[in-house]
Amino acid sequence: MGFPPRRSVTLFTVLVAASPIGPTPVAAQPANARVDSLFSFATPTTPGCAVAAIKDGQLLFARGYGLADIEHQVAISRQTPFYMASTSKQFAAGAINLLALDGKLSLDDDVRKFVPELPQFGAPITVRHLLTHTSGLRDYFGLFGMAGYPSDYPITNGAFLEMMRRQRTLNFPTGTQYSYSNSGYVLLSIIVERASGQSLRDFSAERFFTPLGMRSTQFRDQHNQLVPNRALAYGRNARGEYVHAVPYFDVVGDGGLYSTVEDIARWEANFLEPKVGGVEWLRLEQMRGRLNDGTTIAYGAGLMHGKFRGDSIIEHGGSLGGYNINLLRFPARRMSVAVLCNDNTRSASQLSRGVAEIFLGDVLAPVSATAATPTASSPPATTSTDGNTLAKFTGTWFSPSTNLVRRVVADQGRLYFERALGSRSELASVGVSRFVIMTMNTTAIFSRRADSLRLEQDGAPAQLFVRVTPPTKALSAYAGSYRSAELRATMTVTPRDSIIMLRTESGDSLRLTGVFVDGFSGALFVRFLRGAGGTVTAMEVSAGDRARNVRFERMR
Repeated sequence: MGFPPRRSVTLFTVLVAASPIGPTPVAAQPANARVDSLFSFATPTTPGCAVAAIKDGQLLFARGYGLADIEHQVAISRQTPFYMASTSKQFAAGAINLLALDGKLSLDDDVRKFVPELPQFGAPITVRHLLTHTSGLRDYFGLFGMAGYPSDYPITNGAFLEMMRRQRTLNFPTGTQYSYSNSGYVLLSIIVERASGQSLRDFSAERFFTPLGMRSTQFRDQHNQLVPNRALAYGRNARGEYVHAVPYFDVVGDGGLYSTVEDIARWEANFLEPKVGGVEWLRLEQMRGRLNDGTTIAYGAGLMHGKFRGDSIIEHGGSLGGYNINLLRFPARRMSVAVLCNDNTRSASQLSRGVAEIFLGDVLAPVSATAATPTASSPPATTSTDGNTLAKFTGTWFSPSTNLVRRVVADQGRLYFERALGSRSELASVGVSRFVIMTMNTTAIFSRRADSLRLEQDGAPAQLFVRVTPPTKALSAYAGSYRSAELRATMTVTPRDSIIMLRTESGDSLRLTGVFVDGFSGALFVRFLRGAGGTVTAMEVSAGDRARNVRFERMR
């Protein structure tokens, strides 16, 4: 993403008076053209995005690019509803905070007060833990995926609660870590219903959407529910043809909201002058979470706090199926950007930052030289600042606490950090064994002997990775079928040369490569467990760091 030329700040004084539903002012045309260029990838024959820049709760700019419905050639407009995916979480959190102010619940209530179906895991899980992703509850996406359910299965509250009822362990002791959990926000939607007597859909309509004039915003809690004029979402098949990629879940809270950029402007206005909720509600909305040890984390009530070019920002993105969303707020500037897309070929987060730079580029702090994207003319970073070749840092890295596997590779004289195969970010040297991971706002610090790696990010606890070496022994000891009581599902392991194939109940075969003895990584991470005599007796399966160590016993 490039940085646009500087522009006069006086543009804002012209635009502040613009009506939130009126025509785009002529004075904004230079900025409009630059936004048009940023979204030029969306054509009259492809999916695209709805985009809004919002100042003082009013639309400075709002426009649609591309098609909302390819089959019927319906263009995206500023009035097109999009599935908001995880950006929905701030609305569920807002409902919970209203109920707290109503006296219907306390943020420190044990969740089992409202959801007794949830097992006891030791220390109580509170409503506040759910809001801040510090509960330790496994993410239901990973659990249903491991159990063999297809990604578009219409999961209901009943199926969700049954899955959670069978869980026996957490990702971590409650309150000790932050780990994003969609399960927590589905539970919040259930708590809203049981505390208020209304579904999250009806409660939000009565308390938020109707008072704020958000006429095109609703929670869709039935997968066959009609949403007038909505944008469908798209992916591509093996032949490169567009196909539908629309979620069909019945659970909400973690997602499920449909809205337009025009309605988002009304929502943002309420964060400046809270017509709904008042100043105490606004205080609850802006609170960040805290771990048991007192560490303040970046996440709060459905919102992530951070920094961008010297300014404090509050944002949340979302991605599910082909939908790709980001809502970015600059509180000190009374400015927000909404980018709602119906395919996943571009990052809505990066696009929203690009729009922000068009409208705020002259008042934000200058771009740091260390954070600037290298150009084709930049000299190759063939050595680190301590004089060692980049090969010193390459290899496979494993986090014992989260079961995440990452790789550092060198390519044509540059160093890259790989989160997944084919997904890489360049590492820019900023000191002795210190690098900035481009696009991730993360610093990577290698130990002196490069046998450990520490990732640091503002507002998040540091992550420690250790260097690991792939196994060299034969893999036949892992062959067999394994059964999980928590998932009521079976997986079959078949060794094949230097890899293992993991077959799920859905029939999917996953290729996993060895990262260390008894540890294998791919779409899932598997660690095999051994009993007396060294015989493999079980395996623990993790879906990223959000659903960790689900135990599968070896079947005899």
